[in-house]
Amino acid sequence: MRDHGTTGYPHNAWYALAASIEVGTTPFGTRALGTPIVLFRTGDGSAVALGDRDAHRPYPLSLGRVEGDTIVSGYSGFAYDRTGACVRVPSQAHVPYGAQVPAYPVLEEGGLVWVWLGERSLAERRPPVATPWLTDPAWETFGGQWETAADVRLLHDNFADITHVAVVDPVISPPALTGVAPALEVEITETTVHFHRDWPAAPMPEWQAKLTDVPPGAAFPQREEGAFLAPGLWTDRWDVQVPEEQGGPQTFWFTHAVTPVDGGTTRHIWRVSRNFASGPEVTDMIRPIFESYYLKVREILETMQRVIDRDGYGEDVNVAADAAALQVRKILRRLVADEG
Repeated sequence: MRDHGTTGYPHNAWYALAASIEVGTTPFGTRALGTPIVLFRTGDGSAVALGDRDAHRPYPLSLGRVEGDTIVSGYSGFAYDRTGACVRVPSQAHVPYGAQVPAYPVLEEGGLVWVWLGERSLAERRPPVATPWLTDPAWETFGGQWETAADVRLLHDNFADITHVAVVDPVISPPALTGVAPALEVEITETTVHFHRDWPAAPMPEWQAKLTDVPPGAAFPQREEGAFLAPGLWTDRWDVQVPEEQGGPQTFWFTHAVTPVDGGTTRHIWRVSRNFASGPEVTDMIRPIFESYYLKVREILETMQRVIDRDGYGEDVNVAADAAALQVRKILRRLVADEG
């Protein structure tokens, strides 16, 4: 993990640039892989992604306005359709030859707007990974998003190993994590990494036990599953095998959509889904617990990035729990190499 620039990360991949509710008829400006992007919706509700720079002068289209199916520059008045073609110039009858801005494939999945910034011809053959639990009413979901001042690969390393949770935040950590970790079972394909481990019976965190009136200190077998599904998507699950007569298994499903903004900044959209203890009052109770943890992780990763920026990459000492992270690094390096 020594390459620090955005050229060291795949472009032929889907990245979540925003939550669906953020994109409307007011232009939404953002950046991904060092590229300025503007998102907006046309009259039929479709999301559009264009390069966020007027073809006439270096002025962001995101500072303009949406009119019907076009976005209009707030400086030149040039109007662009969903293909990025300029269709109207206010000062003359004919549109200048070559008046065009880049247009990018867009798909919405799981309440997120995914944009493809690589070779356009590949986009249809590689749709975004389905995340049905994010919109399935059987799962209650909440989350947040922010930018982390760290290289995206530091985030992937973090997601691949949960043994640090007990050190970073004992409040949120399942008690099982305080012991020696069982062996990690890792399965890899050309582009994905899946892993799991089964933990011996242990109590839930106190706050989780209170959600469903499980007897204090009651111990249950627990299972951890994680998956690097794409350069812009990571998911993991924590299952507590509660017997049916005591309410049935309790599962948290965590989703992380990560987008390299540039070589040292990552957009992180996180979601926490659960299949038990439904209701907004429960969400209001547990949201601060998870938000506090993810903010602590953000601070740690930003500290790591400052160390790297100052002193460079060193030779990490890895342990057995790093098995998944090391495989993810290999896949990312190969994907970048395949793009030339």
